[in-house]
Amino acid sequence: MNSMLHRVTIHELVIAIVVVLILVLLLTITVLSYSFYKYRILYRRQAWVQTSEQKVMEAIVRGEDGASLDETFLMQLREPSFRNVFLGVLVASDRKFSGVARNEVNNLFKIYKMEDAAWQKLQQKKSYLIAGGILELAVMRVEDAIPDIISLLDHPKRQVYQEAQYAIVGFKGFDGLDFLNTLVVPLSDWQQLRLLRSVAKLPDAYEKWMKNWLISPNESVIIFTLRLIRKFQLLPFYNDVVNLLDHASVTVSVQAIRTLAALENVDTVYQLIAIFATQPHESQIEILRTLKKSRSPQSEPFLQEQLWYNPAISVKIAAAEALIALGQHSYLKNIAATEIVPLEIKQVIKHALQEKV
Repeated sequence: MNSMLHRVTIHELVIAIVVVLILVLLLTITVLSYSFYKYRILYRRQAWVQTSEQKVMEAIVRGEDGASLDETFLMQLREPSFRNVFLGVLVASDRKFSGVARNEVNNLFKIYKMEDAAWQKLQQKKSYLIAGGILELAVMRVEDAIPDIISLLDHPKRQVYQEAQYAIVGFKGFDGLDFLNTLVVPLSDWQQLRLLRSVAKLPDAYEKWMKNWLISPNESVIIFTLRLIRKFQLLPFYNDVVNLLDHASVTVSVQAIRTLAALENVDTVYQLIAIFATQPHESQIEILRTLKKSRSPQSEPFLQEQLWYNPAISVKIAAAEALIALGQHSYLKNIAATEIVPLEIKQVIKHALQEKV
């Protein structure tokens, strides 16, 4: 009886081992098949990219002579995945080239009717596809798409409405920024930089718009406007910027200080010193950095006062660094060498002078 039980257990063990081996084999085959499948996709995509880039280079090199329709290439474009790869290469090439070369790239959009593929993306549900369609229509400078893109400024997905913002400014320049009048969502730093790059010049009636943006309830709109003022050195806005030094947002006040530094006049140093005590810590540090860059001798007594009496170590260090920029090395070294000077100030000075304690 015991022997029979023993034989049954061994039989079951053998079956279990065989099942495990089969499962391992199936898993191995599945992993290898999937890896091969992914490799084929990657290899095919790389081949498509090379083919697309070759087509772009041929068009640029040959110019108008290379503008004829390639029927073989057109057949390849019937494959949706290849069409998307080619469209991506055209967009990247449009950004890379300029002048005649860029015009030839744009001709390829028209010759192979890539506009249709971009339009189709605007009807998709996935946000990345809609954003891609907006970008492609903007790169192709399809002005008929402007109304559709404007309607997407209120899209719930950030990727879509940010691409729509960028596209509209690309089409219309400064006038395309009118969405800032009613913008509720924040503008990211990256989006602000993209928009700034797209604004090449200002229209005659820019002042009224920008004054409204400077009092916007959306602080990112105020920050963007301050950056716009810095970019174009808009001196008439100097007093408007001064009024923002006491803004409730520390980020806004810091940007206002940076903008004043860019618009600097004879009163700037005195104005920054006058408001220093009422500013939050981040703004105080920014003021000291501005005084360091300005290297104004008028700020020397104030900087010395902050070094000696301000309780914040970071402020003391920033003041010492500004004094160094003013050429006060000897003054600082003499303080550091005086025995009755508090150790804390000596350490601050040595840190500023990049010496070891």
